[in-house]
Amino acid sequence: MDEIQIHRKKLLFRAGHRGTKEMDMLLGNFANKHINLFDEVELELFNQLLDADDDLIYKCLLDKATLPDFMNNRVFQLLKDSAIKK
Repeated sequence: MDEIQIHRKKLLFRAGHRGTKEMDMLLGNFANKHINLFDEVELELFNQLLDADDDLIYKCLLDKATLPDFMNNRVFQLLKDSAIKK
């Protein structure tokens, strides 16, 4: 297994083990669907997103908080699009 595959597996685990069931499901399902499509830059953007507080992510998804610069990217937009479609 190469380094990028190991990094993907770690991110998959983190996405599905957030601490709140709702975010576990939201981020875990998103990661399962998209993680293998992400390049190294997008994996790092997703890693930064996973470092954010669940409440901030939730509020930004609902447009109830100002989107921080580190979340203003394609990965967050994909998450938002997939969350809205459900």
